[in-house]
Amino acid sequence: MDIKNKISSRGYTLQQVADALGITQQAVSAAINGNPSLSRLKDIASFLGISVSELLADEDGAETIIKVKRGVKTIKIEIETEEDLTKCQTPCEATNPSQ
Repeated sequence: MDIKNKISSRGYTLQQVADALGITQQAVSAAINGNPSLSRLKDIASFLGISVSELLADEDGAETIIKVKRGVKTIKIEIETEEDLTKCQTPCEATNPSQ
């Protein structure tokens, strides 16, 4: 998953995304490099005109897994469709299962 690349490949900078979303560039950077919330992912995807599934998909087509931390447990959710995202609640951490 390379959200920053998807932003730049569409001709935008992190600052332009931040301005459009009404947040700081640091908040955008933290969301794409750290532990993004589902709502932040939806906002970024909407700005780019793509689905959250497309936003999270790796360039090589590898599956994306969202890790949801609930107390001391971590739940892994495989994202195959946009509806799968409704199972994920903030905070979420996107990871590549091949790692």
